[in-house]
Amino acid sequence: MRILLVEDEPLAQDRIKSILEHHFPSWTIHSAVQSIKELREELKSPDAFDIILCDIHLADGLSFKAFEGREIAHPVVFITAYDQYALQSFDHNCIDYVLKPIDENRMVLACQKAEKLCVSNSGLNLNSKLIDRLIRYYNSNSYKKRFLVKIGDKFSFISSDKIAYFYSEEGITYVVEIGSSSRYMIDHSLQELQDVLLDPQQFYRVNRSIIINLDGLMEIKPYLNGRLVLSLNARSEAAIVVARERVSEFKNWINQ
Repeated sequence: MRILLVEDEPLAQDRIKSILEHHFPSWTIHSAVQSIKELREELKSPDAFDIILCDIHLADGLSFKAFEGREIAHPVVFITAYDQYALQSFDHNCIDYVLKPIDENRMVLACQKAEKLCVSNSGLNLNSKLIDRLIRYYNSNSYKKRFLVKIGDKFSFISSDKIAYFYSEEGITYVVEIGSSSRYMIDHSLQELQDVLLDPQQFYRVNRSIIINLDGLMEIKPYLNGRLVLSLNARSEAAIVVARERVSEFKNWINQ
């Protein structure tokens, strides 16, 4: 089996590859792509692969958008951080999904199901009507609008659109407010923020420690070793730098 892998998180990509190597040694990764644009290009050559393993949330939006206007005859396993009960409609369309963090046994079962569909040539009929429905469902998803923060001995709320960036330090996640640069602790990890709580069209994880808000971005400049340094509408004790491996993806996100 030839696999088209669509995943923009390096750790998740490595996890999937490791599972495939262990349980499906005869399978090969035809291509590994990280954006809607790259996925669209791969879908122009459908005979080059047999199965699609596809993350739903990519840096430049929902992967569903790459399937718009196409009839997909390949088995697709979607990978998502969303609750399985919200996705039960997938089961009625011969589409499987794997929740993040990726469970090895669940991934294996999904791949076995995709393999059977591929061998039987039954396809999954991923048609335009289904794609439109999936896009409407995800676009209507209610991303987190505010965060509970502690100020002295009191609690208050800060709106998501007032946050310049999130950062992690020694296992603690902080938000930094646009303008005032005030910082507050919150009870969410960066991974949870990225995968579930934040709108990927509005927030982007520029490196392992920082997620920025597009509305707080003021300036982008070249930096050392092909990286980019960002100026935000909030103070930062250290430079906010886009990791080199994310520069291309970040530019696509900015240009969405």
